[in-house]
Amino acid sequence: MTRIKICGLQTREAVRAAAEAGADFIGFVFARSKRQVPPEQVGELTHGLAAPRRIGVFVDESLESLLAAGKAAALDGFQLHGAESPALCRELKEQTGKLVWKAWPVRFDEADAQIRYYRGAVDAVLLDTYHPGAAGGTGRTFPWRGIARFREWLPDVPIFVAGGLTVDNVGELVDEYRPDGVDVSSGVESNGAKDADKIKRFIERVRERDGCYRMKKGVSENTAGSSCLKR
Repeated sequence: MTRIKICGLQTREAVRAAAEAGADFIGFVFARSKRQVPPEQVGELTHGLAAPRRIGVFVDESLESLLAAGKAAALDGFQLHGAESPALCRELKEQTGKLVWKAWPVRFDEADAQIRYYRGAVDAVLLDTYHPGAAGGTGRTFPWRGIARFREWLPDVPIFVAGGLTVDNVGELVDEYRPDGVDVSSGVESNGAKDADKIKRFIERVRERDGCYRMKKGVSENTAGSSCLKR
């Protein structure tokens, strides 16, 4: 099943919407961003809610800062978008016992092969759109054909895909490329704020395509039949 992360949450309403729609992970941005929240606020946003696992988004923080933020926000995992080394990722995993994901901007050049050094150091790699000077959050897709190369370099590492995902294109991604997970932020927003209906429809679309895939593999899935015939 494709894992789903709804990222860039800033309100209790957004957290509730993601939880009720069935997200696997919710993301809080601690790096400088228009969606930035302080680690101490995460407890307020999730208090009393049956929230999915919490992932903090960071860019080039020290190990000490990561440990402090992880404790303050009671994180279940860390998503690292900077130039964090495999050694730092490994140390963070060892000291916290939490998930560590390495975000990787897909460049389609020799630099991409460096991701091989993170094998064994991280729990997942999140492929995102490369843009000079931006550490993610571009709202644009990258050519998904590049996913195959990363599977060759990381045969036993789950691969998540981010960058420009919406309810209109995530079905194609899941159908054709079968990522282990998807990560969306701006694609489930209206006027810069998380939209509960878009969150719900995004998650429904992913689950629908998961169901279609299982049917194609010969697994009975009563809920997906008619929608699968549309493609």
